[in-house]
Amino acid sequence: MSVLYLIRHGQASFGTDDYDRLSPRGLDQSQVLGTHLLRAGATPARVVAGDMKRQRQTAQGIIDAADWSNNLEIDPGWDEFNATEVIDAYPEGDPNAKSDSRAFQRLLEKSSARWASGEHDADYRETFTAFTRRIDEALDRSIADLGSGKSAVVVSSSGVVAWVATRLLNGGFDQWLALNRVTVNSGVTKIVFGASGKTMVTYNEHGHLPHSWITYR
Repeated sequence: MSVLYLIRHGQASFGTDDYDRLSPRGLDQSQVLGTHLLRAGATPARVVAGDMKRQRQTAQGIIDAADWSNNLEIDPGWDEFNATEVIDAYPEGDPNAKSDSRAFQRLLEKSSARWASGEHDADYRETFTAFTRRIDEALDRSIADLGSGKSAVVVSSSGVVAWVATRLLNGGFDQWLALNRVTVNSGVTKIVFGASGKTMVTYNEHGHLPHSWITYR
């Protein structure tokens, strides 16, 4: 069996002028995960990240802490969906969403339901269907490129991780939304695959984090 470790990036900089970068806590999360993987004996053949800054920073932090010799590979197929575009297309905004993470989450979920309905596709550069297809293709590509018995680490974002899990569980939008809501920064989802197909063994495992380091935004 081969293994893919799908990791959500560390905490980003919510409420600042540049969300797409790790906060100091996010850097800590990436490094402690790298140390955890080193102690667990993980030796990935490949380390891949989406092309977003927070994803690349997390992956490099893991590589450095784990003392792996891997060069980081970039695959934009693992990028997160454009949450700003999805929210901006929603007809009812919330001024508190820019600084209040709970208000942001409520608005994101309502706007995501509109996005996923398929009734307003002209309002989005990437529809929900196109987003999920892109992630399906990135997963299949990563698995196809990995040899038998080898492992890979992929760093992405919560919406992506939640969709991969939803796909493997044969779920739909409601399940995706529920999983997306609880994905922890630097959480690890383990997928094994072989002749019998792909199986999710764990979702969102975050035992490497001290309790006070657990974040969702």
